[in-house]
Amino acid sequence: MASYSLSENAYLKIFFHAAKHPHLPVNGVLLGRRTSDAVVIEDVIPLLHHWTSLSPMMEIGLDLAKGHAEAQEMTLVGYYQASEKLDDTALAPVGERVAQKIRDQFSDAVAFVIDGDKLGAGVPALIPYLPQPSTSFWRPYVAQTPAFTAGSNFSLTNPDSPSRAITLVRDHNLHEKFGDFDDHLEDVTIDWLRNKASFKGTLVHCPSLGQLEILEDHLLLVDQQGFITYVGPADSEASQDFLGESGVPLTTLPSGSFLLPTFCDLHLHAPQFLFQGTGLHLPLMQWLNEYAFKAEESLDSQPELAELVYRRLAERLRDAGTGAVLLFGTINTTTNLILAKAMQTVGIRAFVGKLSMDISSRPTYIEPSATSSLRSAEEFIDGCRNLVSSYEPHRRLVEPVITPRFVPTCSDDLLQGLGKLAHDKGVRIQSHMAEAREEVQWVLDERNKHDIDIFDECNLQTTKTVQAHCTFLDTDMLTRMAGSCSAVAHCPLSNSYFSEKPFPLREALDLGVRVGLGTDIAGGYSIDIMNSMRQAVAVSRIREGTRKISDNSSNNGVSLAVDWKDVLYLATRGGAISLGLSSGVFQAGAPFDAQCIEVLKDGDKGVGALDFFEAQSGITLDSLEKWWCIGDERNRCGVWIQGQKLGAK
Repeated sequence: MASYSLSENAYLKIFFHAAKHPHLPVNGVLLGRRTSDAVVIEDVIPLLHHWTSLSPMMEIGLDLAKGHAEAQEMTLVGYYQASEKLDDTALAPVGERVAQKIRDQFSDAVAFVIDGDKLGAGVPALIPYLPQPSTSFWRPYVAQTPAFTAGSNFSLTNPDSPSRAITLVRDHNLHEKFGDFDDHLEDVTIDWLRNKASFKGTLVHCPSLGQLEILEDHLLLVDQQGFITYVGPADSEASQDFLGESGVPLTTLPSGSFLLPTFCDLHLHAPQFLFQGTGLHLPLMQWLNEYAFKAEESLDSQPELAELVYRRLAERLRDAGTGAVLLFGTINTTTNLILAKAMQTVGIRAFVGKLSMDISSRPTYIEPSATSSLRSAEEFIDGCRNLVSSYEPHRRLVEPVITPRFVPTCSDDLLQGLGKLAHDKGVRIQSHMAEAREEVQWVLDERNKHDIDIFDECNLQTTKTVQAHCTFLDTDMLTRMAGSCSAVAHCPLSNSYFSEKPFPLREALDLGVRVGLGTDIAGGYSIDIMNSMRQAVAVSRIREGTRKISDNSSNNGVSLAVDWKDVLYLATRGGAISLGLSSGVFQAGAPFDAQCIEVLKDGDKGVGALDFFEAQSGITLDSLEKWWCIGDERNRCGVWIQGQKLGAK
């Protein structure tokens, strides 16, 4: 038979549910995943304490719970109940029917009945029930090794969970604010699917450029809408008071782990994910014709392929710790709505841009006129907003973006119309600017102006604008960027392939330009912002070395180099500011967009590519730098967006 492990979060919720209604029957469902021959129960959803029969309310609750589980990329793996009588440990007939219904979809389903006589005695107090072969009957698990003892098929991930549950109920009354579906029907503000969250451990963030904070042993509280409500030292009086009042089970991070804001990717061509890692031997304009336009046209003509590619793209972003992304799409409205839906479904904050281009070197991939392009852009804006309109405002993760591809593919009429549309609709703007020498020269030859002048004249250079690359901007132009509060998506990896000149990152930062990082898939081959961070530092070091040689001086000039802490800011808070988000930092009022990074386990054993040969004491600058240099997805053990854990690890 399969083995079953119950997370502390799941156990505490079962305990709180029973403790809140000690004289009533309660029930709920178990959420988890199968891994080889084990079932990992990661969460529970409390259903009812009034309508515990198989009633319409139960059916509705089950359907909603199933949808929530699927959104988290989990499945319903079982059922739990407590009876109104302490000594009644039989699985009720309704419990058998619900458990069997779950078993029809998940063959290793299990049911737990709470032993009321033992609840609060410091033992798990859960009696497992399993289905009998070839029948619909469920019977208590019987084995030589009792459940939840050493060597049993049933275990708690934290053996101390029963004792912790007693303390949290007795000393902090956390069960009193715990809500189930019945509670939600009486008060719709109660988030019965998730309840609240709290974390205790090390937090790492970069509140400003050049500032990295390691907040050891801190408490962080998240409300039902996914916003941070409190951050402070865990041993402070305020933290103890908040914890006692919050009604939330506490997640304690292991000593070798830390929470970090999720990354922001300011420049990614979603359809080019189709051919990521190929074609990089060509110059930019030839690469666009032979690879980029072809891929975009292919997805526009094959919606099934678009669904497959975009869903996988969203999953890859999640796994890489990217919580917000600014996306270039294609020229087809329907295809871009597929992209928007994929991002919303997986749980990624996405700013999705339908390409606008009425000039093209590929006759089959072009919009027929400026008027048609503008009409299509407006249609996409309305469609994208309608796509998320049924969600609560704080759960709407996708926004439309005005996206002229770049000046060479847009007529003056189109650019002017897009500037007006962006203003009228109140949407953000993205494009490419001054990326490569041949592009810069083409604009000068055809328009007799620099593209920054054209964007300015068309009201496309605003506080809501992000321009990719900008490698050929001089100091005066960068000063104009700072003055307009427009942002730059710095894409060091793709610049190494397609731009003859590196972006002057240090100078831009010193001038006050808003800067974040972009992967520029597929001009850049890696979807992981960590590689963009590393490349940004490497390029800046080469620029500084070149400056020293050309100046024939040592360190008398201002250094052009940036360090790993600078670019960690750009990948988190800097990117968030560029997108108009309040995330990227751990402070009250910000959305809880975070990733859990594990660098050590079992004391001093490094995780993934990390090795440590000396005793480690928590999270230090050295261990952070080691992770920054050689860490990868193996170090990422959780991602949350707007307080909701995404369905990865």
